[in-house]
Amino acid sequence: MPLKKKIAELTSKKYATNITIMGDFEGSNHTSILDNDNGTILVVSDKDQFYFKDRHRNLWLSVLDPFHIDGKQHFPELGDSYTLNHGVQYSFTTKEAIVEMASNYFEKHAD
Repeated sequence: MPLKKKIAELTSKKYATNITIMGDFEGSNHTSILDNDNGTILVVSDKDQFYFKDRHRNLWLSVLDPFHIDGKQHFPELGDSYTLNHGVQYSFTTKEAIVEMASNYFEKHAD
């Protein structure tokens, strides 16, 4: 299924009461799906930047812009991972992989 169609489908479903959809993928620049119970979230910004955070606060990003962690500038590439001092891991992957992770998680909460 094409990525945009999969996101539109994911953000238009009815979910259990602990799931909140913010924004409209077709009509807004920022859309997210949040599990209010544990903080798991999918965020799509500008229809081109994606991230998925699980209940352990590990984060998968599609954004490949340079960033600073622990006082150093990093230039991530697909497949790179960075673990912060407090154990949270940032991993860089494709948009498709992020949407697949989110879909697998949120499908369990669909009504």
